[in-house]
Amino acid sequence: MRLAKGVRIEIDPGARVELEPGCRLGARTRLIARGGTLKVGREAVLGERCIVVAHAGIDVGEGCRLGDWVTITDFEPITDSVENPLRTQGVRAAPIRLAPGAIVDHGANLLAGVAVGDHARVGPHAIVARDVPDGGRADGASARMTA
Repeated sequence: MRLAKGVRIEIDPGARVELEPGCRLGARTRLIARGGTLKVGREAVLGERCIVVAHAGIDVGEGCRLGDWVTITDFEPITDSVENPLRTQGVRAAPIRLAPGAIVDHGANLLAGVAVGDHARVGPHAIVARDVPDGGRADGASARMTA
């Protein structure tokens, strides 16, 4: 495991962070576990200034590659009422899973409940709100899937 300068890891009571052998975290990357387990698999590489925030759980699989400035958040605000402020409505959380060998390019965002398949690729600056199949590709905002 190799942590570059400025890496920050926050773990709330009841949450877990698992960093497997050979994983590398780039400079100023932040791992924040508010709940569930945030796992970075064997030989996975997170680029500089990645932000990974877990409420339900995030699994970055073995050999995954995340480019610089990637954001992964497994929660989103609940917006049931336009009359009430967002801060009073809570959040909805759903686990995120990146299968082995997945690649997430520079500046991409993965949203709650997404699964990225084996050796799938998420393009630069894509916003992914739906699953990406094994070997598939997701590009754009909102991401479109291609084979």
